[in-house]
Amino acid sequence: MRRVKKIYQIISILLAVCLLTGIVGCSKKEQKADAKYTIYQINQSGTALVPKDYDGTGKSVDEEVKGMLSALQKCDDEVKAQAALPKKVKLERYTLEDEKLILYYNAAYGKMDTVREVLCRAALVRSLTQIDGVDLVMICVDGTPLTDKKGNTYGYQQAEDFVQNTGSSINSFQEMKLTLYYADSSGEKLQKEEDTVRYNSNESKERVVVEQLMRGPSNNRLLATIPKGTKLLGVSIKDHICYLNFDEGLRNIAPGVSPETVIYSIVNSVIDGGNVSEVQISINGDSSIVYQESIKLDEPLSRNQEMIKED
Repeated sequence: MRRVKKIYQIISILLAVCLLTGIVGCSKKEQKADAKYTIYQINQSGTALVPKDYDGTGKSVDEEVKGMLSALQKCDDEVKAQAALPKKVKLERYTLEDEKLILYYNAAYGKMDTVREVLCRAALVRSLTQIDGVDLVMICVDGTPLTDKKGNTYGYQQAEDFVQNTGSSINSFQEMKLTLYYADSSGEKLQKEEDTVRYNSNESKERVVVEQLMRGPSNNRLLATIPKGTKLLGVSIKDHICYLNFDEGLRNIAPGVSPETVIYSIVNSVIDGGNVSEVQISINGDSSIVYQESIKLDEPLSRNQEMIKED
């Protein structure tokens, strides 16, 4: 009887060891399968992004960027996907400063068709911004910041600027009701104008608001607030703050409109139409200025209800 009991004890110990070994083995497999990053490639038909696990280099931010850029240049037969970037598109150099990554590509980048270019940009931005130390990505082509067909610079972008299902939504449009603020006839107060616009679902709402505001009011009793010829160089969002970068055109005086009205027409319109709580404006990347010697731009601005004219 004792012998049988001893045999059961030995069997129990062996079973426990096997179970423990199996658990440890599973744990190691799960750990190995749990990749550090998800990078994006393009499906064979060139219509959508395909996610792929990527372990990274485990080294410095600079090494992580180099490694990921190299991985994005390779195709993957296993998941039947093509590289994010065509072979002719070459990265000439990149810079990384203050968590802002600028990628400089050759002229071949600008020769891609619209769908492929958006997919490439989405793959780059959504992949690279996962790296701790890279918040924003900007693409330059042949030494010049990438622009859309209207000549507007895309500027710095982040993952949130692209819809999750990039492929199927690449050419889709949405309707959005906007409340835009222009100057009243006195130029001292804001008066709202409501409009409905159709926009590409791959554009951020904040960019759409500003671009619509730059076109000016439909009501001829209202005054445009953004000086004619001003260009929007970049839109980025972080921690519920929208960062807008304009060119030197914003320094010009909008006829008959006070500086405060200009700035808060932008701030109020973006906050009402977008998904942010504050707006910081810069001109050619510089926000340490006093606009028209009247209003400081060195800190994010909140919505100003007092500037709005009562109906």
